[in-house]
Amino acid sequence: MLTPIFGRREIPNHARIGLSCFLAMIVYPLIPNFDANIDILTLATLILRETLVGLSMGYITLMMFSSLYVAGQIIDMQMGFGIVNVIDPQSNSQVPLIGNFYYILTLLTFLTVNGHHVLISAMIKSFEIVPLSNAVFGRSFLAAIIQSFREMFAIGFKVSLPVISIIFITDFALGIMARAVPQMNVFIVGLPIKIFIGILGIIIIFPMYLTALDVIFNGTYDNILTLLRGMLKPP
Repeated sequence: MLTPIFGRREIPNHARIGLSCFLAMIVYPLIPNFDANIDILTLATLILRETLVGLSMGYITLMMFSSLYVAGQIIDMQMGFGIVNVIDPQSNSQVPLIGNFYYILTLLTFLTVNGHHVLISAMIKSFEIVPLSNAVFGRSFLAAIIQSFREMFAIGFKVSLPVISIIFITDFALGIMARAVPQMNVFIVGLPIKIFIGILGIIIIFPMYLTALDVIFNGTYDNILTLLRGMLKPP
């Protein structure tokens, strides 16, 4: 429901339900024996608890990918694309242009490096770390959620920092030109220059961005494991 790949609206509900059933059939033999002699109310409570565990894992993944929208929003504001947005079919809302570019590029890279396999393996490992009916949503769980929310903004700022630095130098040069040549309209001349410099900067730092994606993917997996450990019952 929340993961960037499986939860997108473009994927039919039949495909998602079928995938869920297929994964359940695969994971079931790997789960330790569970006492099924329980009443309906207890079973409903356990289903709700395990659903919250899955939603929490999807939320962590969503936060890491949403950091790219944060980076794109910062870059768009500096480049002059602050009012240029596109519609995201996933959230049915407007998203920044550069952020949407980063997001789609990251999704393609995520599929290329088999990141979706890592998500599935994390789901299977979740039953080893947090056995059925043992999840606790306490202080450690909330700390992991807040930590991922904080890292979303930190990652977004770090991804956008190189491009922002290039645009800042461009603004500084335009400011000197405005003082040296007062007759020149810096606002009209500077806008296309900043757009060109911003796009050029994105192209220049593209190899470094691919390296940063490796850190983002590994950080997502580590945050999921931290979240799962935070759900363990205290001794």
